[in-house]
Amino acid sequence: MPAFPFPPSFRPRRTGLPGFGGGRKTGPGRAIFLFLALLTLAFGYVFCQGKIVRVHDGDTVTVLRGGEMLKVRLYGVDAPEEAQKGGAESKHFLADLASFQEVELDVRDKDRYGRSVAIVRLPDGRTLNEELVRAGLAWVYPAHCKSPVCLKWLALEQMAKLEGRGLWKDKNPQPPWQWRQKHMQNR
Repeated sequence: MPAFPFPPSFRPRRTGLPGFGGGRKTGPGRAIFLFLALLTLAFGYVFCQGKIVRVHDGDTVTVLRGGEMLKVRLYGVDAPEEAQKGGAESKHFLADLASFQEVELDVRDKDRYGRSVAIVRLPDGRTLNEELVRAGLAWVYPAHCKSPVCLKWLALEQMAKLEGRGLWKDKNPQPPWQWRQKHMQNR
């Protein structure tokens, strides 16, 4: 072993694990791992899978992932609060679409409540985020939807509005961020 200026406890050890100081150091598995690691570092996204075990409201679910419960807020959309007009309809739509489904999470961020903020993909390739907007049961959240996919979601929101789907049955439904602001001041 070469001379190191550190005590023996800080010296690298041969582990015998491929790519970690011993054994085979190349191969497709390592290449895929490195590609995904670089993709995650470059874009800040984490991809994982799990099963939806609870729907809290129209834009928040709990996903069971490897024995761990992960609370997930849908990225880029905002559904009405449960006490708000349309809140129960959004929650029921999400529950019907997603309860006990295996899903893929494209985690974009963590919010101030510690929830993972993600695009949630169903087994058939559709996303919960997009389906809520398409059904007219959620708004695209302008303060938080910065991804290129948000442009598509805005177009779907306009179509739902023109066709009077979901929330857009009313001429001027109140966006949840305005509703929360008004009701938080009244507490």
